[in-house]
Amino acid sequence: MAGTLCAQPDLELADPSLDPRISPREPRVLAPTLAPEELDRAVLNRLMQEIAHTPDRAAEILSLDDDELQNTYIYLSNARSFINNNESANLRAMCLAWNASTTTGDERIAEALNAYKRRRQFTLDFIARYYRVVIADIESTLDEQSQRQFKRYMDDRRARMANSGATSFGAVVENISSGRETVQSHCQR
Repeated sequence: MAGTLCAQPDLELADPSLDPRISPREPRVLAPTLAPEELDRAVLNRLMQEIAHTPDRAAEILSLDDDELQNTYIYLSNARSFINNNESANLRAMCLAWNASTTTGDERIAEALNAYKRRRQFTLDFIARYYRVVIADIESTLDEQSQRQFKRYMDDRRARMANSGATSFGAVVENISSGRETVQSHCQR
């Protein structure tokens, strides 16, 4: 029995980062959380789902009558089908920078990743501006009480979504290690 207890791993060293024999590595981001520019889109997509699945509850929370609820759903549905992440353009910018680079190694990867990030930010900024217009259009159709409820809902959901750990879409290019794999996968053929 005593031999069995000694064979158990030391619980303090069960975490590899605590083992002095293992050298630390660059952290790898598996799924980046939502950027601030993505919050309104995520919240409005969630609202659209709530209206589709529990319309009575959504109408009550937002103080919407049937016409306002239907119009809000139409705005959200149209917005969702109109806009995309344009991930292919982000990857294309990354590969163009990779192919045009005169540097080598990590510098070349960093150039490609920076091109990806710049192009992705361009898309995020566009999406954020677009959804601000959608929100303004929805608010313009609501009476004063419903506008207050809608704003309260949006503020609450933004805060919840920002803290929920919801993840972003797209290639993982947060650092050189994860970015190296992305560049090799998409640009080195």
